[in-house]
Amino acid sequence: MKNLKTPSNFNVTATNFLFIFNGITWDATPISGAKTYDGPSVNFRVLKPPQTAFAQDIKQISYPDKCDLKQLHLVTRHGSRYPDPDSITIYDEFEKIFANVSVAKDWYKNPFPMRKNFQLVKRGEIEPYFDGLQSRKRYAKFWDGVKYDPEVVKTGASMMAFSEGLFNGKGSLDNCKSQPIFYWNEPFNKDDTLVMFLACRRWNETVATNNKILEEQIYAYGNKTIAPIAKRISEEYNISPPLDPHLVPNIFNYCQFSLTVYNRTDAWCSLLSPKELLLSRYYWDLYSYHQFSYGHPLNERIACRYFTQLVKGVEDYLNGNSSMIADLKNTHGTSISMILTTLVADLTFEQIKKVKFTEFRLIHWSSTIYFEIYKCSGDNVLIRALLDFKPFLIPGCDSEYCEWNKFKEILGDKIGCDFEKMCAYP
Repeated sequence: MKNLKTPSNFNVTATNFLFIFNGITWDATPISGAKTYDGPSVNFRVLKPPQTAFAQDIKQISYPDKCDLKQLHLVTRHGSRYPDPDSITIYDEFEKIFANVSVAKDWYKNPFPMRKNFQLVKRGEIEPYFDGLQSRKRYAKFWDGVKYDPEVVKTGASMMAFSEGLFNGKGSLDNCKSQPIFYWNEPFNKDDTLVMFLACRRWNETVATNNKILEEQIYAYGNKTIAPIAKRISEEYNISPPLDPHLVPNIFNYCQFSLTVYNRTDAWCSLLSPKELLLSRYYWDLYSYHQFSYGHPLNERIACRYFTQLVKGVEDYLNGNSSMIADLKNTHGTSISMILTTLVADLTFEQIKKVKFTEFRLIHWSSTIYFEIYKCSGDNVLIRALLDFKPFLIPGCDSEYCEWNKFKEILGDKIGCDFEKMCAYP
């Protein structure tokens, strides 16, 4: 399991408040000599499309008839980053393998220093800032009159940028009217709300490791699909000894990190055809499906503490026992995957056809999940879920605006779960 940065939280009260990241204009300067990739388009899943990530022409949302938006719950992924330590170490192996490959002579050396592992790139500092700006515009009516309260607002690194976007010009410091904010973090191995998998020993012993189904899937896919790609590359570029098939999926990784960090698609991306890039990505999809999604039944319950906290936060506020109107959390893509996986129900075929969410097409750097809470006439309460500001049907609900009691019924005993008992091992 790769090392992960600690997630962060921050709340806003009915004096009215929320949380954030940081930003400036992204200047992605290609490496000297870089060429534009003009092959068929490939879905680099980690990068949010720029027309979405940096959009400023944002329309304010409209509310359902006779309803008022009362509370927001946000989970956002950190912005674009440098590779993790494992990927940087493996890159050193590629440097040796491709040192004498002529096509790679200008780019085979590892450009990612270990000291930069997991750190945000410039784009990654800006993405959450724009998320904050977009939230301010999209929920303008909600945020108007909301003032920061340091006793109840908590955030972290990407959250700092988000808060800059959200409270830009609304604070008290200097000519820019910046707003200092307070944030807090849980130790990552004890956080059962945002990094729930690392806090769960059963998950670490039966899902992350000793996962026989995953091992069989990876073995079969590697032999059938990845090994021929390794053979083709070895023969085409006269690599001896032949390229280890286990390394091929990392070419996809270096392709997307070259794009993320250097705006470059002519280096590692050029070693694989668009079809091979997708096939290599699917290798990682298998891992994520079995470790962080529906590939293991434990993943369908593991985010129960998050939803327990969400339900309590909503009902405490609506019952007058809390002044928190916004709960904003920053975490990892794997955590977002598990939150969405836990939000599951037995569906009919007609309901399945309406579900638009598929993880590896939609979870990008700086992705956001919003849960909107509405109070309507007759004391009716509705919840709506949005991924990157696009509504999606909560599985089991009849429409995107889901009755609150129906939502709780879908979650069932995941609300108030005994996390320690569920995660005890053996």
